Amino acid sequence: MSAAFSLPPAPPCALALAGVAAAWILFARQRDVAAALLAIGAVAALGAARVSVHDRDYQANPLHSLSAAGYIDVQGKLYKSPGRELDRDILFIDVRSIGTDGVEEQIHGRLRLGVPFARESRRRLDYLAGDSIRTSARLSSGGSFRNFGAFSYERYLQGLGVHRRASTKSSLLVARTSPAPAASVRAWVSRVRRSMQTELERRFPAPDGKDISASGAVLEALLLGEDGRLDESTVDNLQKTGLYHLFAISGGHIAIINLLLFSLFRLVRMSRRASSLALAVFLVFYTVLVEGSPSVLRATLMTLAFLGGKLLWKDVHVLNTIAASAFVLLLANPSSLFDVGFQLTYAATLTIIVFMPPLVRRMPRLPLKISELAGMSVAAALGAAPLIARNFNRVAFSSILLNFPAIPLVGLVMGIGYAFFPFAAVFPGAAALPAAVLKMLVVLFSLISHSLDAFPFLSIRVPTPPAGVLFGYYLTLGLGLLRPRVRFQRPVVFGAFLVFSALFVFTPFRPRSPDLRITMIDVGQGESLLVEFPGGRTMVIDGGGLASSPFDVGERVVSPVLWRKGITRIDYLVLTHPHPDHLDGLVALARNFRIGEFWEGLPAPDEGLYAALLRSLPARCPRRRCSRGTRVDIGPVTVDVLHPPRPDARAGPVPAANENSLVIKMTFAGTSFLFTGDAGPETEQSLRGSGLDLECAVLKAGHHGSAASTSADFLAAVKPRLVLVSAGEGNTYGFPSPGLLARCAAAGAEVLRADLDGAVEIRANGRTLAVRTAAPHRYAENPDFRLTRTTKSMIITVD
Repeated sequence: MSAAFSLPPAPPCALALAGVAAAWILFARQRDVAAALLAIGAVAALGAARVSVHDRDYQANPLHSLSAAGYIDVQGKLYKSPGRELDRDILFIDVRSIGTDGVEEQIHGRLRLGVPFARESRRRLDYLAGDSIRTSARLSSGGSFRNFGAFSYERYLQGLGVHRRASTKSSLLVARTSPAPAASVRAWVSRVRRSMQTELERRFPAPDGKDISASGAVLEALLLGEDGRLDESTVDNLQKTGLYHLFAISGGHIAIINLLLFSLFRLVRMSRRASSLALAVFLVFYTVLVEGSPSVLRATLMTLAFLGGKLLWKDVHVLNTIAASAFVLLLANPSSLFDVGFQLTYAATLTIIVFMPPLVRRMPRLPLKISELAGMSVAAALGAAPLIARNFNRVAFSSILLNFPAIPLVGLVMGIGYAFFPFAAVFPGAAALPAAVLKMLVVLFSLISHSLDAFPFLSIRVPTPPAGVLFGYYLTLGLGLLRPRVRFQRPVVFGAFLVFSALFVFTPFRPRSPDLRITMIDVGQGESLLVEFPGGRTMVIDGGGLASSPFDVGERVVSPVLWRKGITRIDYLVLTHPHPDHLDGLVALARNFRIGEFWEGLPAPDEGLYAALLRSLPARCPRRRCSRGTRVDIGPVTVDVLHPPRPDARAGPVPAANENSLVIKMTFAGTSFLFTGDAGPETEQSLRGSGLDLECAVLKAGHHGSAASTSADFLAAVKPRLVLVSAGEGNTYGFPSPGLLARCAAAGAEVLRADLDGAVEIRANGRTLAVRTAAPHRYAENPDFRLTRTTKSMIITVD
C-alpha cells in the first residue's frame, strides 16, 4: 500500500508552524474568524505530517516488507485474546522471530493469523493473551480482495497496528511454547474474557455441542463485542434493518452503560462528583476488558474528557471535549481518520449534539422519554446515513422505527447479561433461570428485527454516492443551522438538502463510454467477470464463491464493485456452470440488482445453491438456454456462445461439470475476447475441431489456470496477446500452474493474474487495449507487446 501522503513531513510541519503564528497575530488583532480558519488549516497540515510519518514507519516495518514464498516458522506472543469466527480462530501475534529455509531471523511486528476451525475433529484454540506461540504459516500480501476503489483492508490493518496477515492450513501447525506469566494483567483480562465466553458456550451450546448457538453468538456480540460467530443470515438482517450498530461495542454501548450506572448511583444516593469518579473507573476497566476496541476507546475517551472537564471546571462545552478526544486519537493513530467507524462515531455524535435539542423542542412531550429517543435516533441518522450509504450501500429508514424498541431492549440485555456472569460463577446451579431470560430477550430482539420484513422499501440498496454529493449534503445540513440573512434562505437551503438526500437513493451518476470494458473481479479462489458494453448495458459472468466458507462473495465483494460504478441493473446475468466458486455470488447479485435476462448452459438439477439462485431471480426474468450457435448483438458488440454443443431437446438436467462450461466469445470493432469458464482439455479439443474462429486478443484461462487447461495447441489456435487467470492468493491448488505460465510465455502472451495483480480492467476501443490492475503489476519484458507502462497500467496496440 502506498502512503496516503507521499510528502515528507517537513513541509507540512513548516506550514503548520506558519499557520499557528499567523493565527496568533490575527487573534491579537481581534480577527477571530480568520484566526480560527488559519488554526484549523494549521491542524490539518500537522495531521498531514503525522500521517506521513505514520505511513513511513509502517512501510518500513521489517515484517510488513518481508517477502517469503511458502510456509515460514513464526515465534512470538499473543498481544490480545484470540478472536473467533464461524470457520476459524484468529490469533494476534507480536512476532519476535521468523524462520525461512532453516534460517531464523529476529523480526518484530504484529501478525494477524487465521487458523481453520475443524468443528468435527478439534476444539477451539484455548489460548490467552501473553502466551508464547510457535506456528508455521503462509504470509499474505495486500488485502483480501483487491478491487478498484474497494475498502482498503491493508489500511484497516494499519489502523489496528497489524503489519501483516497470514494463514495456516491446520491448528496442528500452531503450538503454545509457554503460558503467559501468572501475574500478567493482560493474561488476567484475557482469562476473564475466556471464562465469559466459556459460560456462554456452556449455557447456549450449538445443536452439536461443539460451539456456540445463534443466541449465544448474539449475546457474545452484545456483551463482549465479538461478532465473528454471528451467522450470515443474522448479519444480513441486522444490516438490512440498520440495527447492526447495536452489535459492535461502541459509543451506543458506552451510553447505555452510563445510563445504567448513573441510575444505580442515583438509587444509592451517591453525589454527582462521586458518581463521575466511579463511572470513570468502571469505563477504564471496561475498556481494558474489551482489550482496547477502537470504537470503545473512542467513546470512553470522549466520556472521560467530558467527566474530567466537569470535575475540573464548572462549565464544559461538549463540542470541545469531542474535538479534544478526536485530536488525541488522531495524534496517536492517524490511520483512524480513514476508518469508517471513526467517521460514523464522530458524525453521529456531532449531529446528536447539534440537532437533537431543536428536534426534541418541536416534538410533543411523550412518556418514557420517547420524544428524546426519537430525537436522538433522527439526529444520529442525519450524521451517519450518508456515510453508511457510501461505505455499505444501504439506506435503512427502518432503523429510525426499530431503534425505539431495540435500544431499550439491548440496554436490558446488557444489564442482565453483565449481572449474569458473576451470578453464574457464584451460584452455577441457579444460573439456568437468568440464562433462560436472556435467551427469551434475544428471541424478542429477533422478532423486532424481523417485524418490518413485509416492507422491503424501508431498507434499500443504493450505488455508492459521489464525494460531491456527500459534500453538498453536509454543507446544506450545516447551512440549515445559520440564521437567515437573505429572503427565502431557509426554504432554498432546505430544498437543496432534500435534493442531495434524494441523490443518495436515486443516483443519476452512471458514466457512459463508447468503449467495451471488461473487468476480471478479484473474488479469491473463484471467478467473476463484469462486462460494460458501449452505451451502458452490463453483463456479469459468474459471481465467485468460496467453497466451505460462510463468506458471501456476491454480497461483500462483487455487489460493491458494481455499486461503486453506479450500476443498479444487470442486463445479462450469466452462469457458466453451477459450481459454487462460480455460482454462489450470483444469488446475492439477483437479490441486490434488477436483472434483465439470465443466461445458462446445460440445465442443472434444481437443488442447493442453484435452486436458491432461481428463487432469487425476479418472477418474470427471462431465462435463456445458451449453446453453440447462440448469437446476440448487444449494440456494436457481437456475443457468440461456442460451447457446449446444442443438447438433445429431450435431455434432462445434468450434473455440474467443468467440461459443460459456457464458452463465450465477444467481438467489438475487430477485437475479440474469449471467456472459457472452467473448460478443460476435452472442451478445448472440441473447440479446435469445430472449425470456429477462436483467435482473440484476450483469453480468460480455463479452470483458474490449472495444469490441464489452456494447452499449447489451444494457445496456438487462439493466439492471445493477454491471458487472464482468476485464482486466489495462496490457494491450495497451486493455481496458476507453472506449466500454464510456461506455455503462455512460449506463446508470447502476457499473463495477468488476480492472485498477484488483483482486479484487471481492459478497455477496448478497436485500436488499443488499455489495461490497468488494482495492484501494482510485475511486467515481463516482451518487446513484441509495444507497451506503454506505468505503475498499474499499460497500453497494447491491436490494430
